[in-house]
Amino acid sequence: MIVNSLWTWFLSLFSGPKDYLRLRDYPVFAKLSSYDLYLLSERIHERSFSLGEVIFEAQYPLEVIYFIRSGEIKLEGMYGGSQEKILGQMEHLGILDMFHGDSRTGTATAATDVQVDAIAKSDLMDYIDARPRCGLKIYHAICQDFASFIFGSLDQKSDELD
Repeated sequence: MIVNSLWTWFLSLFSGPKDYLRLRDYPVFAKLSSYDLYLLSERIHERSFSLGEVIFEAQYPLEVIYFIRSGEIKLEGMYGGSQEKILGQMEHLGILDMFHGDSRTGTATAATDVQVDAIAKSDLMDYIDARPRCGLKIYHAICQDFASFIFGSLDQKSDELD
């Protein structure tokens, strides 16, 4: 199977669109090679949501990670809080929840028409397990994102106190 995937990827370099390269625009996948993106793209599915459509609710099982291609998503009640956050292009939903438990911590609603790339949590974890070097790159990017989330929240609270 690896030889077949490698051959198919190699042929794609010389013909046809290389749509899988757009995955590099997501910070979580920015450091992956062309071949790694090709393999990852085989696990990703495109989804669309209309304005006002509920994508998931708090306490839903965490089954899918979403990467926003276009549009905006309103996230409410994250981690038991009352604040809402608007997520936009190239941001993701579900990765932080993935390390917090097996269910969603907030409710996500399409604030505009939205196009996302979706990958099952199990498919992402299988990909990381099968390609440890890619997994390290992905985990490194997730850690950077998580630190930004934590320190951004602390900065915001500091600003509120001033």
